[in-house]
Amino acid sequence: MKFDMPNCGGCKTCELACSFHHQGDFSFAASSIKIIKKNGEAGYIVELLEEGDAGISCDCCVGEEIPLCLEHCAHSDFLREILEEFFSKRRQIAE
Repeated sequence: MKFDMPNCGGCKTCELACSFHHQGDFSFAASSIKIIKKNGEAGYIVELLEEGDAGISCDCCVGEEIPLCLEHCAHSDFLREILEEFFSKRRQIAE
């Protein structure tokens, strides 16, 4: 699922934190969150991978106190809203 995050600066720290959760290493390829540059607009698109997508699906950092992407994001309030919407939509699909 893709979400607009107009205040994202594109640092991709969330991607690295996510990959560390999944594999204990820093690798953009192992991240289930992808930051995509928008054409000519402020901010970025945040893509959260789901089951069936190429890559590792987002599990909201199960086993962690808070998702690592939130812990390391400069705009964590906005990212928290995205994660809440993502998991709400996934629950609706599962029902």
